[in-house]
Amino acid sequence: MPSHYFVDRRAFHNVKTAYPMLVYRASRPFRGKMRTELTYDVLNPKTVAAFFRTVRPALGEVLEGVKARLFAEGLTELAAMYEPARANSILESVQRLSKSRKCLYVLVRAESGLVTTLIDLAGLGNLPIRQQARRMASFEKKWRYQLRRMYPGTDFTWLAAELLEVATQALAQEEAPPELFDKT
Repeated sequence: MPSHYFVDRRAFHNVKTAYPMLVYRASRPFRGKMRTELTYDVLNPKTVAAFFRTVRPALGEVLEGVKARLFAEGLTELAAMYEPARANSILESVQRLSKSRKCLYVLVRAESGLVTTLIDLAGLGNLPIRQQARRMASFEKKWRYQLRRMYPGTDFTWLAAELLEVATQALAQEEAPPELFDKT
């Protein structure tokens, strides 16, 4: 999402929406303690704190790339707002400012919705054709809903195919545990 959001350099001018997207970009994938925990829960203070801990070490590097891009495009004043040395203050502003915090939480919540929607497809190939069609229609409706509301003022529905491809590749790389195939 972040790379597509910042295609237009004007997105960097509104720091209340740009900073949360960069914080999201710097975050690490969620590592739950249980197999059923798949995404950050923005209503759980512990997972929110864990989210921000994962961001802190990587945000400076993300900001370095932004600063270099803005300098290359001749936007030196704007580049100063994205100094890597400002990483802690940027992170604190996202946590403190309600609009920025809301943008970040909406993004994380939408990601959670997309993951949940993908999980709903489990076992699709084992269903009768009619049930497959119903489940796919439900999936498409939920997927579009989440992508339309992924980030305030932005409709990401045009990214649906690319996101599905990335999710498919990620799942294909995961190897099933050998005990699932051992029938002895």
